[in-house]
Amino acid sequence: MSDSSLLNRSQDNPDLFWDISSITNKTKAIHFFQSVSSSFCVYSPTVKKIYSNFEVILPKDYHSSLIVLPNPFAFHDTFNRVNEEAIKSTGILLFPGEVFQKKGLIICITQTKTKKVQHIELDSASVFLNRLYQRRFNTPFLPILLNGDLKEFKAKSPYLHLHRFDPTAVTGLSQFEIRSITATISERFQSMLNN
Repeated sequence: MSDSSLLNRSQDNPDLFWDISSITNKTKAIHFFQSVSSSFCVYSPTVKKIYSNFEVILPKDYHSSLIVLPNPFAFHDTFNRVNEEAIKSTGILLFPGEVFQKKGLIICITQTKTKKVQHIELDSASVFLNRLYQRRFNTPFLPILLNGDLKEFKAKSPYLHLHRFDPTAVTGLSQFEIRSITATISERFQSMLNN
């Protein structure tokens, strides 16, 4: 796809163009994002869609952005009419393990009462978060990404802020559609745990 056609798409849906100009080590951030992005769905508030089939593009003329480009032929992998209220911030962060001298991926969770930050390996964190969200919200932990979630820690390491899909806050979709979105997000996140 040419850069001019990418520009046209950015005007239709600016959420697909992720600004990384404030990130110091762009190469490291892009590599990290590319390595984990297939385990997430991406939400676009502009068009109220969740994309589960996309590729990460680095346009030649843009040194400060990456593009999340949905597969235009995968209609069944795009969920429409998802209200913004169903996507919620979590404050949960995903880091490459090397930041903490560990392998794999690390989830950072700030405890509500003590404000202490816990660093938990992804496998353990997944079980913990599912229990926590089932107890608190009666829903599994369903992580999802939005434009702006790729950030940098102390100009050294990239990390992702995780939003979540809240099936109980969805309006205007059938239970079948909600279950389908829930299953897709869960399956993609599970694929990260199995790697």
